[in-house]
Amino acid sequence: MKNFYKLFIFILLLTSGKLAGQDMHFTQFYSSPLYLNPAFTGADVCSRVSATYRNQWPGISKAYKSYLVSFDHYIPQNSIGVGLVFGTDVAGSGNLKTTIINPLLAYEVTLTRRITMRVGVQPGIGIRSINFGDLLFGDQIARGGNGVATVETPTQTKTFFDIGAGALAYTKEAWLGVSVYHLNKPNESFIGDPDGILPVKYSVHGGYKYFVNEDEKDEFQRKSFSAAFNYYGQNKFDQLDVGVYYSQYVFNLGVWYRGIPGLKAYKPGYSNNDAVAVIIGIKTDRLNIGYSYDYTISKLTNMTNGAHEIAVAYQLCKLNKKKKKRLIVPCPKF
Repeated sequence: MKNFYKLFIFILLLTSGKLAGQDMHFTQFYSSPLYLNPAFTGADVCSRVSATYRNQWPGISKAYKSYLVSFDHYIPQNSIGVGLVFGTDVAGSGNLKTTIINPLLAYEVTLTRRITMRVGVQPGIGIRSINFGDLLFGDQIARGGNGVATVETPTQTKTFFDIGAGALAYTKEAWLGVSVYHLNKPNESFIGDPDGILPVKYSVHGGYKYFVNEDEKDEFQRKSFSAAFNYYGQNKFDQLDVGVYYSQYVFNLGVWYRGIPGLKAYKPGYSNNDAVAVIIGIKTDRLNIGYSYDYTISKLTNMTNGAHEIAVAYQLCKLNKKKKKRLIVPCPKF
């Protein structure tokens, strides 16, 4: 039975050119803003470095593990943000690996005294690889097991050009953005299947921040609530994340729901419910740290063991009054 499952996984991988593969997904997407929308590039007060690690469904053998590192910098003389995103995830018995290397460029313009807008573009490359030597083929089973070689070139790699773009508008209290990825619809198939097109991925995200006592002189007593959402989709699949954050001084707590219950189901009997997530974070002037746990509420509840995610971001300068005058996106960053 174990050999049968390995063979089944291999067949799925061979036909992946006709399926919509999973892009990396993060619960703390505002802690990975450059991956969410290239228009966020350079949107913070200072240059920043951030890193995110996600262990998705640890209860399933060889499930997804995703890593993302990014850097961005704002050039005030030109109102331009520049950045770089590097990410990779690995899954499956054949170590199916996806790597992205994306430079970013964004431009900021002040529309009114209250509204700022940013547009961004993300050209880059995607690299997919798989080690067929780690898989068990049907002819190996027939000849006595996985000790028998069956492929001449065990590692296969596919490299392709990829491009995305986005826009973002915001005030002191609210923000709204849209991003689109895989605009050129690259072919990511290992076997040259003409149907192996990577579908366009899109996202609409935004929210509102309410300051309970913004003028409070005691920083420990300063409080705020933020409500946010992220609607995203790829091919025929889509999803909605909605959540609320509470912030006081350096401490942050968030609760999120992922799903579209009652409105859409991809198969009869399967409601569109995915997970409920809890996020805790610490945010200082320069260092942000966040941890989230996704509790699966779909029919996979007893199999996945949820998902763990850690995000860290560090600003490379100290704040001063001059830098604080610039309008900053109010979305949560922990």
